[in-house]
Amino acid sequence: MKSKCGVIFTFLFFAAHATAGEETKIDLQAVPGDIMEKAKTLMPEATYKSANTEAEADGLVYEIQGLLADGRRLEVDIAESGKVEEIEVEFTHDLVPAAVLNAVEAAYPNFTVTFIEASHSESKKVVGYEFVGQQNGKQIDLDVSADGRKIAVGDD
Repeated sequence: MKSKCGVIFTFLFFAAHATAGEETKIDLQAVPGDIMEKAKTLMPEATYKSANTEAEADGLVYEIQGLLADGRRLEVDIAESGKVEEIEVEFTHDLVPAAVLNAVEAAYPNFTVTFIEASHSESKKVVGYEFVGQQNGKQIDLDVSADGRKIAVGDD
């Protein structure tokens, strides 16, 4: 009986820790070769520095982080199936379309931006932006559509 309880406890412990959205840091060399090659093909100008996995409802996603030649950070997210989930690239204000910046300023007039990230599809088309910053002394995270028409407060 004790052994059966131990097995159940172990199962419940690992099931609770393998929930969707949980990130686990891994060694860059632990990224499967085909996944790493896809990241290098998508963003050949990047120098990859670190990686982690994230357990999602439909499987494992490899998140591979690095730097572009100009020092901006990026992350390439590729599912274990080989599907590109997204490419996230750090943006500066001058890279964001004026319509998007104006929409954020109009919706959040006291918002001070500290970080901007553009989310790209596999074709490298921008599909959205993430603005991180402060408003009235509180840190907020804004998810903004590529055209600036939709703005939502996201997860910190």
